[in-house]
Amino acid sequence: MPNRRTLLTTAALGVTAAALGRQPASAAPRTAPDDVRPASGSGTRTDPVIVATAPAGRMAFFPDMIRLADGRLLVGYRDSVSHIAQDGRILVVESSDDGRTWSEPRVAVDTSIDDRDPKLVQLRDGTILMNFFRTDWTGYPSQNPATLVGTFVARSTDGGRTWSEPVQVGTAMSGPSDVIVGAYYAGHAATHGPIVELPDGDLLVPLYGRLPEGGNGPATVVRSSDGGLTWPEAGEAFIGHTTGLDYQEPNLSVLRDGSLLSIIRTSRNLAYVSFSDDEGRSWSTPVDSGLPASSHHQLRLRNGAILFTYGDPSGKINSGRPTLGRILRHPERGIGDEPELLVYDAAIHGAPTFDQANPSSVAFSPARYFTVTSDPYLKSIVGVYTKAGDYLHRP
Repeated sequence: MPNRRTLLTTAALGVTAAALGRQPASAAPRTAPDDVRPASGSGTRTDPVIVATAPAGRMAFFPDMIRLADGRLLVGYRDSVSHIAQDGRILVVESSDDGRTWSEPRVAVDTSIDDRDPKLVQLRDGTILMNFFRTDWTGYPSQNPATLVGTFVARSTDGGRTWSEPVQVGTAMSGPSDVIVGAYYAGHAATHGPIVELPDGDLLVPLYGRLPEGGNGPATVVRSSDGGLTWPEAGEAFIGHTTGLDYQEPNLSVLRDGSLLSIIRTSRNLAYVSFSDDEGRSWSTPVDSGLPASSHHQLRLRNGAILFTYGDPSGKINSGRPTLGRILRHPERGIGDEPELLVYDAAIHGAPTFDQANPSSVAFSPARYFTVTSDPYLKSIVGVYTKAGDYLHRP
């Protein structure tokens, strides 16, 4: 058996056929690439479930979902007129019947600037934490770059019904800067992965962004030792910081042996993998997995495997970013050549688009799952049921 730090890599796929997504009976049939299986419709629904639909003139983006201790599903998502807009706000919906029906949306966070990309976790004491980031688009792009204000954490002690005033996460990436990198001033930190709770009760929130001096973007974690009430910069550790490569959207999983796995999107549109054996205080040098993946989610299953869902930017299905999934049966080895499943593709409702994916999953049992993702054509968050067997067999 390979050493745990011997990372497997995916084979080059290079397939260009269009793929079968979840489609209504009236939709034209599509053909999946030979090495990507379409979701079979296992579960209680054949068509996707509509989790939340934006009001007229608005859209629903970037969902995240958790299963609460009482069995309810809770989804947070961004509601706005467009991908880039000052009016972004975070709404939540819930389901008490395993995702078949959903409540009316409630506002969780809404300030005068763009609140976006919510991520959720329920701690062992029942508290729910939501991490997200804020962007000020004032004057963008005609007058000046945007200002990414930082990452914040709000808390709920009543099952997601009400939320506290958010607290900002401390990080070396925050600070005044006149350096311009892309659309933003440097000196900022965003988040795209849920907070994880360690066995000793400490919490880690994953970040990515730019140091005030600019340069390539690092990925870090910041530690809280008081249940998420404070996130001091002194508790920050770098996962990776490499010349010529931006680390983006790190996610974290606690593995069965207590070590940590981080899968990281990069500016190469390939997922990199890093491990920590000391509760996130230090990390192995991130290694290229060879897998094209972005805006991903990591759900640890009861048997220690990880349900890994992600947007596919490779073009092997189409020119958009459909949601794919695979089960990492040996996550201590990183990402291998596991079979891929096409979970959902919004191109069934329009032209291929990158403004989808951002999936998030829960498990109802060791073998039955529910994944939510964005559909910009339906202006909705949609959900898809799958089962373990969908992921484990090659065509």
